[in-house]
Amino acid sequence: MTEVKSSRAVDSLFGATVPVLQAGMGGVAQHELAAAVCEAGAFGMVGLYRHQPNEILELIAATARLTDRRFGVNFVPFVLSDDELIERIGVVLQSNPSRPPIVTFFGLPSPQVLGAVAGRADFGVQAGTFADIEQAFDAGASFTVLQTTDAGGHHLGGIDRAQAIRSAKLLKLSARMVFLSGGISTSGEVKSVLDAGFSGVLCGTIFAAALESAAHAEYKQIIVDARAEDTVITDRFSIGWHTHTHRVVRNKTCTDDLMPAHIIGKVHYFGKNHPIPRYSVAVPTRSTEGEIAAMALYCGTSCKSVDRIATAREIVNQLIL
Repeated sequence: MTEVKSSRAVDSLFGATVPVLQAGMGGVAQHELAAAVCEAGAFGMVGLYRHQPNEILELIAATARLTDRRFGVNFVPFVLSDDELIERIGVVLQSNPSRPPIVTFFGLPSPQVLGAVAGRADFGVQAGTFADIEQAFDAGASFTVLQTTDAGGHHLGGIDRAQAIRSAKLLKLSARMVFLSGGISTSGEVKSVLDAGFSGVLCGTIFAAALESAAHAEYKQIIVDARAEDTVITDRFSIGWHTHTHRVVRNKTCTDDLMPAHIIGKVHYFGKNHPIPRYSVAVPTRSTEGEIAAMALYCGTSCKSVDRIATAREIVNQLIL
């Protein structure tokens, strides 16, 4: 069987020998996971979500201590103001002025934010519509990711993976770098994406269950035990981010009648305790205590191929061999 390898353009931009991007999942994708993915020949990203500038510098430095390969950082424009995003982008660019991490956005930022990064660093945008893909390239994006509804976590559009592959010609793939995400977990699926003209894939769920992931051990096991039909698209987990539906493993919080948003746990992170109410968007991490099984268990249909807690290197090999 032929091994999947990056194109020259992908290798040049990301320093990745295989065309696999790891999603910048907030809370879950910390420095250990991002570095391990990079060391396996793919491209790892640190999820920054609402991190403060000093925390961003710590995470970037911690990742750089674990790998000398290029890695990325991921911002979510929906949860930060333009001014907050621009400030944090500046921090990232100052962290390594000669070659800073690649900046990625989950969702299309405002023109003001795009203007703050365009021409100063390589950046990419994950989007859920063809129109947003076009706007990202028009703003100077080096690459984009088309997210499909097979993906776990928050959804940016309504296109499923089969539809995206059928409509690939609309994305002008021969002239620019577009990756596909959503439910991709085998080398056969990666090859079908490449055969359609995409530059590669972005994967989240399978890396959330990795040994190096910062996800809570109970959450990882839930992904291992889940089948694709155990996932559901809902809007229940909206405290902290109310603008999008999301795919999760079905649990009582998203299937039972609405309940009071009482505190069901807490997370200790960067020296602070943060309460987690029911319906919070917070994903359970190794620093989380409380009712783990009732929290936001983001999970895509790629859980179909997750049968154990594997290392990042084993997961990358699963996607390319």
